[in-house]
Amino acid sequence: MEITSKTNPKVKFIRKLQNKKFRQESSNFVIEGEHLIKEALDSNLIIEIFENIDSKEFLFDGSTKVTREIIESVLPSKNPQNCFALCKFKHEQKLGQKVIVLNNLQDPGNVGTIIRLAKAFDFDSVIIENLDFYNDKVLRSSQGAFFSVNLIATKNANQTMNLLREKGYKIYHTLLDKNALPLNNVSFESEKLAIIFGNEGNGIDPSLVSENDTKVYVPISFESLNVACCAAIVLNKVRNG
Repeated sequence: MEITSKTNPKVKFIRKLQNKKFRQESSNFVIEGEHLIKEALDSNLIIEIFENIDSKEFLFDGSTKVTREIIESVLPSKNPQNCFALCKFKHEQKLGQKVIVLNNLQDPGNVGTIIRLAKAFDFDSVIIENLDFYNDKVLRSSQGAFFSVNLIATKNANQTMNLLREKGYKIYHTLLDKNALPLNNVSFESEKLAIIFGNEGNGIDPSLVSENDTKVYVPISFESLNVACCAAIVLNKVRNG
């Protein structure tokens, strides 16, 4: 199949998916590039793959061929790759044993990187508060880990924390606090655990912290760490015990 007009109804639909509200209403999103498409193929989320009609060779059997002009009109990146795919939203799975909670992170790049870290360090789920994880920047920075980590959206981290406690998860907050323990002094031995990372500027909302939770900080010789850098250090410690 070939599409050559930017006014084609399917093209118009895909273009509208750059809008968060429309993504939520339609339960569809778009991924760009060979790497993400190949990572997504086993997830059963892909509805249709599109490739540049002028490509010397095509990467995916059965793809719809479109003009470069259409590709540039439907993708948000400045110099988009020659293939993209229309996908359907993921279905939430069971939480699993190891969970990450992101409390009001604002940078989609940080969220995508932490999803990638969750995959690298064998975490089962990432619960994301108040940020659209179908955002193009999240998808690109997750480098395909998006499709193999369970992602859960929440608008109320307090309810999420209470649910985790009810389900028997040991809660670890990463924050600077006079009662926080140095990371090297903490043993992550619980079968079910949740690691909480806070907003880039304000950290973890104090209302999320219960007296039975554990507070942890990363000792460094500088004022602060990027939240994704902090996550990499903490998750590595969790893996090593």
